[in-house]
Amino acid sequence: MLGIAELTDTHLELMLGFQWEESLEWRAQLGRRHTGWHELTSVSQLVGLVQMIGGEGDWFTAQTRGEAPRRYAQAMNTGSGYLVEVAQVDGGITRNWRIGLGVAADNAGNLPFSAPTQAQNLIFAAVVEVLISWFRGSGLPLGYGAALRIYG
Repeated sequence: MLGIAELTDTHLELMLGFQWEESLEWRAQLGRRHTGWHELTSVSQLVGLVQMIGGEGDWFTAQTRGEAPRRYAQAMNTGSGYLVEVAQVDGGITRNWRIGLGVAADNAGNLPFSAPTQAQNLIFAAVVEVLISWFRGSGLPLGYGAALRIYG
Protein backbone atom coordinates (compact mmCIF):
# COMPACT_ATOMS: atom_id res chain seq x y z
CA MET A 1 0.00 0.00 0.00
CA LEU A 2 1.27 3.45 -0.88
CA GLY A 3 1.66 5.87 1.96
CA ILE A 4 0.56 9.46 1.54
CA ALA A 5 3.14 12.03 2.54
CA GLU A 6 1.79 14.97 4.45
CA LEU A 7 2.96 18.32 3.13
CA THR A 8 4.11 20.82 5.71
CA ASP A 9 3.60 24.55 5.17
CA THR A 10 7.31 24.81 4.33
CA HIS A 11 7.06 22.17 1.60
CA LEU A 12 4.00 23.86 0.14
CA GLU A 13 5.74 27.25 0.13
CA LEU A 14 8.70 25.71 -1.69
CA MET A 15 6.41 24.18 -4.32
CA LEU A 16 4.47 27.40 -4.87
CA GLY A 17 7.63 29.51 -4.90
CA PHE A 18 9.35 27.45 -7.59
CA GLN A 19 10.50 29.43 -10.64
CA TRP A 20 10.69 27.90 -14.14
CA GLU A 21 14.05 27.41 -15.83
CA GLU A 22 12.57 28.45 -19.19
CA SER A 23 10.39 31.36 -20.18
CA LEU A 24 6.72 30.35 -20.40
CA GLU A 25 3.55 31.98 -21.71
CA TRP A 26 -0.18 31.20 -21.60
CA ARG A 27 -3.48 32.03 -23.28
CA ALA A 28 -7.04 30.98 -22.52
CA GLN A 29 -10.56 30.92 -23.83
CA LEU A 30 -13.26 31.62 -21.26
CA GLY A 31 -16.65 31.27 -22.87
CA ARG A 32 -16.25 33.27 -26.09
CA ARG A 33 -13.54 35.55 -24.69
CA HIS A 34 -9.89 34.96 -25.67
CA THR A 35 -7.23 36.36 -23.38
CA GLY A 36 -4.26 36.66 -25.76
CA TRP A 37 -0.75 35.62 -24.70
CA HIS A 38 0.66 36.47 -21.24
CA GLU A 39 3.85 35.60 -19.38
CA LEU A 40 3.64 32.63 -16.98
CA THR A 41 6.01 33.28 -14.12
CA SER A 42 5.14 31.04 -11.16
CA VAL A 43 3.47 27.91 -9.87
CA SER A 44 0.88 29.99 -8.03
CA GLN A 45 -0.02 31.69 -11.32
CA LEU A 46 -0.39 28.24 -12.95
CA VAL A 47 -2.75 27.19 -10.14
CA GLY A 48 -4.71 30.38 -10.82
CA LEU A 49 -5.01 29.45 -14.49
CA VAL A 50 -6.58 26.11 -13.60
CA GLN A 51 -8.99 27.93 -11.27
CA MET A 52 -9.78 30.42 -14.04
CA ILE A 53 -11.16 27.76 -16.43
CA GLY A 54 -14.26 27.29 -14.31
CA GLY A 55 -16.88 26.88 -17.03
CA GLU A 56 -17.50 23.84 -19.20
CA GLY A 57 -15.50 24.23 -22.42
CA ASP A 58 -13.09 26.82 -20.94
CA TRP A 59 -9.45 25.98 -21.70
CA PHE A 60 -5.91 27.27 -21.54
CA THR A 61 -2.62 26.50 -23.21
CA ALA A 62 0.76 27.13 -21.57
CA GLN A 63 3.99 26.76 -23.53
CA THR A 64 7.64 27.64 -23.75
CA ARG A 65 8.10 31.08 -25.29
CA GLY A 66 9.52 31.58 -28.73
CA GLU A 67 8.84 31.17 -32.43
CA ALA A 68 8.68 27.40 -32.11
CA PRO A 69 7.58 26.24 -28.64
CA ARG A 70 9.42 23.11 -27.44
CA ARG A 71 6.89 22.05 -24.82
CA TYR A 72 3.30 22.87 -24.10
CA ALA A 73 0.37 21.77 -21.99
CA GLN A 74 -3.33 22.36 -22.35
CA ALA A 75 -6.21 21.85 -19.98
CA MET A 76 -9.94 22.06 -20.60
CA ASN A 77 -12.88 22.03 -18.20
CA THR A 78 -15.16 19.16 -19.33
CA GLY A 79 -18.01 20.05 -16.99
CA SER A 80 -17.28 16.98 -14.85
CA GLY A 81 -13.50 17.35 -14.52
CA TYR A 82 -10.55 18.37 -16.65
CA LEU A 83 -8.89 17.04 -19.79
CA VAL A 84 -5.10 17.54 -19.76
CA GLU A 85 -2.61 17.07 -22.59
CA VAL A 86 1.11 17.73 -22.57
CA ALA A 87 3.39 17.77 -25.59
CA GLN A 88 6.97 17.96 -26.73
CA VAL A 89 7.96 19.38 -30.12
CA ASP A 90 11.23 18.34 -31.74
CA GLY A 91 12.29 18.67 -35.37
CA GLY A 92 8.78 19.05 -36.77
CA ILE A 93 7.47 16.08 -34.76
CA THR A 94 4.97 16.70 -31.95
CA ARG A 95 4.47 14.04 -29.31
CA ASN A 96 1.17 14.72 -27.56
CA TRP A 97 0.19 12.77 -24.44
CA ARG A 98 -3.37 12.77 -23.06
CA ILE A 99 -3.01 12.33 -19.30
CA GLY A 100 -5.09 10.18 -16.99
CA LEU A 101 -4.96 8.12 -13.84
CA GLY A 102 -3.23 4.74 -13.74
CA VAL A 103 -2.55 2.15 -16.39
CA ALA A 104 -6.04 2.60 -17.89
CA ALA A 105 -4.92 6.00 -19.19
CA ASP A 106 -2.18 4.39 -21.29
CA ASN A 107 -4.77 2.55 -23.37
CA ALA A 108 -7.56 5.14 -23.26
CA GLY A 109 -6.84 6.70 -26.65
CA ASN A 110 -5.90 10.15 -27.82
CA LEU A 111 -7.99 11.21 -30.79
CA PRO A 112 -8.29 14.94 -31.59
CA PHE A 113 -11.58 16.48 -30.46
CA SER A 114 -12.65 13.28 -28.67
CA ALA A 115 -14.08 13.31 -25.16
CA PRO A 116 -11.89 12.03 -22.34
CA THR A 117 -12.47 8.60 -20.89
CA GLN A 118 -13.26 8.25 -17.20
CA ALA A 119 -9.54 7.65 -16.48
CA GLN A 120 -8.65 10.85 -18.40
CA ASN A 121 -11.19 13.10 -16.65
CA LEU A 122 -9.05 14.57 -13.87
CA ILE A 123 -9.91 16.49 -10.71
CA PHE A 124 -8.48 19.96 -9.99
CA ALA A 125 -5.65 18.72 -7.71
CA ALA A 126 -4.52 16.17 -10.32
CA VAL A 127 -4.37 18.86 -13.02
CA VAL A 128 -2.21 21.07 -10.84
CA GLU A 129 0.08 18.17 -9.87
CA VAL A 130 0.58 17.08 -13.50
CA LEU A 131 1.19 20.60 -14.85
CA ILE A 132 3.65 21.57 -12.13
CA SER A 133 5.61 18.37 -12.69
CA TRP A 134 5.59 18.82 -16.49
CA PHE A 135 6.81 22.42 -16.44
CA ARG A 136 9.45 21.63 -13.81
CA GLY A 137 10.84 19.10 -16.30
CA SER A 138 10.05 16.11 -14.08
CA GLY A 139 7.68 14.31 -16.46
CA LEU A 140 4.51 12.79 -15.06
CA PRO A 141 4.07 12.18 -11.34
CA LEU A 142 3.73 8.59 -10.17
CA GLY A 143 0.26 7.13 -10.58
CA TYR A 144 -0.53 8.79 -13.89
CA GLY A 145 -0.54 7.35 -17.38
CA ALA A 146 -0.76 8.81 -20.86
CA ALA A 147 -1.97 7.92 -24.34
CA LEU A 148 0.45 9.09 -27.04
CA ARG A 149 -0.42 10.66 -30.39
CA ILE A 150 2.32 11.73 -32.79
CA TYR A 151 1.89 14.53 -35.32
CA GLY A 152 4.19 15.51 -38.14
